[in-house]
Amino acid sequence: MPQSAPKHRPTTRFDEHWLRSIGFTVLLVGLVAAASGADRVQMLASIGTCAIGFGFFYLAFPGGAHFGMTVANFLAIYACMFEFFRDANFPHAPRPMMVAALAMPVVGFMISCLSRRRRVYALIRARQVRELDHLPRLTRWLLGTFAVGAASFALPGFPLSPFEQGLMLLGAMALITLFVMLAVRDVVLVMVDVAMVFEGVAARLDRLVMPMMAFLTFYALIVVVFGCLYRIADLTTPMAQFAVHGAAGRITFVDGLYYSVATITTLGFGDIAPLSNLVRVLTGVEVVCGVMMLLFGFSEIMRSSGPDVPHDRS
Repeated sequence: MPQSAPKHRPTTRFDEHWLRSIGFTVLLVGLVAAASGADRVQMLASIGTCAIGFGFFYLAFPGGAHFGMTVANFLAIYACMFEFFRDANFPHAPRPMMVAALAMPVVGFMISCLSRRRRVYALIRARQVRELDHLPRLTRWLLGTFAVGAASFALPGFPLSPFEQGLMLLGAMALITLFVMLAVRDVVLVMVDVAMVFEGVAARLDRLVMPMMAFLTFYALIVVVFGCLYRIADLTTPMAQFAVHGAAGRITFVDGLYYSVATITTLGFGDIAPLSNLVRVLTGVEVVCGVMMLLFGFSEIMRSSGPDVPHDRS
């Protein structure tokens, strides 16, 4: 009797999307916390809350790499807005109350997603960009959230103790959490739509890598050539060709490259300025070359991003 082929057990492959996305979340939220001047406890609280929230949501409702990046972006934006909201209106709130207020909307969103698990999972798996019929409900949720934030800006005018500020912060975040829990379907819809758009943009970017690299190469070539010309003009003339910080002086090669970048991008910081007609002419020529290269490069990049047009129409 012929032997039957051995059955292969399905192998489970480790999904690296969620790991990359959670690392992206930690990086973004940590960047926000560091820039806001938060201490170590506040930074760990922000990173931990958003990382746990993302890990729970993405593992419970997997939706691909782009969906993970979208969730990470939403959490980073939330951490940024919360830090601004707390610092502007409740700067002296006790740390435990601040941590609880930070975690409240994330925890509420997780609980609401669990209670509507099947519906949320179906929305994510559908992977469709829907019409804007859910936009009015989303707008009402945002208006309610913004109303809470706007009302809280009147509180700094009242003499509140740190404990009272903490209570008001918890109350405001409780209202925002309620809005989030009631509108969880609309929030998930927006995340799915943004993820689908992000996926399309990422697919188009793959086609733009080579045109952009070619554009940057030519752009860098112009910067280097004119940077060398500025330096040579300054070395081969008896008088200084540039004013450095308002005084006539010689420039280094690095200064020439820096001035070339500032010229081709038309920024003109003013710390290095031309003095002679020779350098002024070179500066004008570089500006024209930079503008022409920018127009040409933009045209080529847009042509590459469009649909492929067959050359043979016969």
